[in-house]
Amino acid sequence: MASFPISEAGPGDAVPPGRIGYDISADQLLLHTIQSEEAFGALCSAGVLVSDPSRIDPFLVDAYDWLYRQMAARLTTAGDGAIWFWARTTRRDLVDSCKVSIGQVLLTCRVPRERVLLSHYGDWHAVLNKFPHIPELPGESDEGYTARMNRVVDEFWARLRAAGTWGAGVADWPADLRAEVEQGWEKIFDPGNYGRFESWQATMHTLHAEDIVKAVRIRR
Repeated sequence: MASFPISEAGPGDAVPPGRIGYDISADQLLLHTIQSEEAFGALCSAGVLVSDPSRIDPFLVDAYDWLYRQMAARLTTAGDGAIWFWARTTRRDLVDSCKVSIGQVLLTCRVPRERVLLSHYGDWHAVLNKFPHIPELPGESDEGYTARMNRVVDEFWARLRAAGTWGAGVADWPADLRAEVEQGWEKIFDPGNYGRFESWQATMHTLHAEDIVKAVRIRR
């Protein structure tokens, strides 16, 4: 039997009003994840939830492979996949996530930091799209950043074409280009590279029932 409260609510009531209280510098991180009823049932039955890496979109295999290697190197736990969480987002965005997750379960969790790998939500998309990580410069305008980003990406792609690896997986890129882009991606793990109000996601190898503070089944 679950040792945490389980309730039902519509999307707007699944997330309590007011400030959520995220603190990505805390020793115990407040996290939210939305899981299917099937996954929630498995967690309640077994006391633990693990991910299924076989369900990843083939286009995203390179990004996830890199993330798994980072988790193996940076965390105290082990596993073959990743379970995803919000570590800092707005209440509005969390409610919006609930609105498209009717029939699923919102889990509020508290997890020791050493089991959690934080990553910047926006810049994770550079990894997903196999782009170089291109941080904004102080005082840079949106137009200036876009122009510089396009230039850097175009130059990087030209180097891939010259090497004959355009369209190939990251594992097949020349060693210097792969090292260059992967080292740049590592900046997405450091909150010191970003402002105070950025959105952060988190990944863990496993979620334990004792990590859960409460569960809310999302209803219409």
